[in-house]
Amino acid sequence: MTFRNRSRAALAFVSLAASAALLAGCSAGTPDSGDGSQTVTWWTWNAFNPDKTIADFEAANPDITIDYKLYSYNDYVTAIRTGLTSNEGPDVFQVQPGELVTNFGPLALPLDDFLAESGEADRINPEGLSQLQLDGSQVALPSYMSAAGLIYYNASILDELGVAIPADFDEWKTACATIQAAGYDCLTHGAKDAWVNTDVYLALINSIAPGAVYDAIEGEASWTDPEFVQAMESWSELFTSGIIPTGATAMAEYPDAFGAFLEKKAAFIALGTWNTPGTMTSTGIAVSQETVTTTIDSVYLSAPFPAPVAGDDPTGLFGGPDNGWAVSAKSDAQDASRKFLEFLSLGGGQEIQAAGGNIPAVTDVPVATDDVVDERQVADIERQQTDLGNLIGARQIPYGDLATVLGEVLSSVAAGTLSPADAMAQVEAVSSSITR
Repeated sequence: MTFRNRSRAALAFVSLAASAALLAGCSAGTPDSGDGSQTVTWWTWNAFNPDKTIADFEAANPDITIDYKLYSYNDYVTAIRTGLTSNEGPDVFQVQPGELVTNFGPLALPLDDFLAESGEADRINPEGLSQLQLDGSQVALPSYMSAAGLIYYNASILDELGVAIPADFDEWKTACATIQAAGYDCLTHGAKDAWVNTDVYLALINSIAPGAVYDAIEGEASWTDPEFVQAMESWSELFTSGIIPTGATAMAEYPDAFGAFLEKKAAFIALGTWNTPGTMTSTGIAVSQETVTTTIDSVYLSAPFPAPVAGDDPTGLFGGPDNGWAVSAKSDAQDASRKFLEFLSLGGGQEIQAAGGNIPAVTDVPVATDDVVDERQVADIERQQTDLGNLIGARQIPYGDLATVLGEVLSSVAAGTLSPADAMAQVEAVSSSITR
């Protein structure tokens, strides 16, 4: 299940963008200089191993130079908003499923013909394509795949205490009692951050009523239906039962909760597959070590987020392309930009992702497992890659107001200042007001 229906506001934005492009002409990049050389400008907030990516691409394409610019996420959103409608924007730029595709997809070059001519569309994870479409047009290609719906756990702690991986809340409470008696927190969580709270809520509702949330997001079901209230009650229970310790509402997921997890202060953390390189590979652990002062000497593994109701199945993974690459419709170097895009999403860029522990968007490139810390992590990583081929739905909510209100009520319920029923009534009120 994917979010294919975008807001009508995006259609108005298409017309505005098209008019701007006609008035302003092309921008970014450099056309053929006469000696066959071109420069492609590449803007990102989160490119994996950009130095090797650029070096490998330029070595294979000596007539193309990549001009790379890295932003923080907030600065990126500000810069891209003006860059794509000016003469100073990028040729290749980064997007993410949801609002970024809705808002900036209209300013991207349609890639349907390019993808068809490549003959390689069937190599790409289908969700990697569908979540980067706008009104039926392919506006970007995926970088790598990621999904939430997991808990990562400190296997060293669980092995030491003889604690089994919990499958549901009842088992989790029992496990937490043993873990807390030994001086550890159970589930460290940065409840200050709406994004990770939303991930957990999606894990809960996708266990209670698999897939129903995507109907509610599209206005085809009410957020006040019993299953949605039950999921919010389960969210509250994480705090009232002590699975999540007190003080979580003042913590950010990064660096607070993740730091506590790395420093062996807690047994569990709720994250997604993007967390695997930093917890299961020697190279990633070395990077993670730079963020904490305590020596990291534990083994980390993952498991499905436990089901709220005993006997129910835990959530399936939900997610899609972690991010993707688009070509500006105003690029002065469109052929060179498409060649770079092909490298990123279909060629050597996918090998670079796999080597670093990220799960490639092309399904025939296996993620590397030769750098794991513990042999048990090989099967764990392979299972994650398999499960990413069977996603229950997307992770991003494509309607900004809806995503905002859900994040707000999750925060209030966690703090104990709002009841689950009242929280879902607020979400439904906003959902009903959205034009889809």
